[in-house]
Amino acid sequence: MIFKRIASIGFAIAFILAIAVFTDFLSGIISKTNAKYGIIVFGGIALLMNLLSFKYDQHAANNNIIFWIGSVIIFVGLIFKLQHYPFNQVLLIVGIFTVTLSYFFNPTKKTDKNDELLDN
Repeated sequence: MIFKRIASIGFAIAFILAIAVFTDFLSGIISKTNAKYGIIVFGGIALLMNLLSFKYDQHAANNNIIFWIGSVIIFVGLIFKLQHYPFNQVLLIVGIFTVTLSYFFNPTKKTDKNDELLDN
């Protein structure tokens, strides 16, 4: 699907820009400020495209709304951290906890309960 390809490209660019911000690897090519804004833009585009692919691809294994809520919270926490806003650690911890919770609880998962066996 086209959404997943755009998301993959966005994540790759955001990852390269994150390397540029945190290691000064590409400091001669792009400034830290531009790289930070690039992380926000390309990461946001990638997250949005993944959310759209989640909406249209109901047979995917990552069909858990709690996971996506946690991912959005982590993304907002990373934006806060890059911009040096307060409460960035709280957002990151809450987002990581929410994503972890999503691996144990999936409200959209269909269970195959075989209640007919109990009636026999």
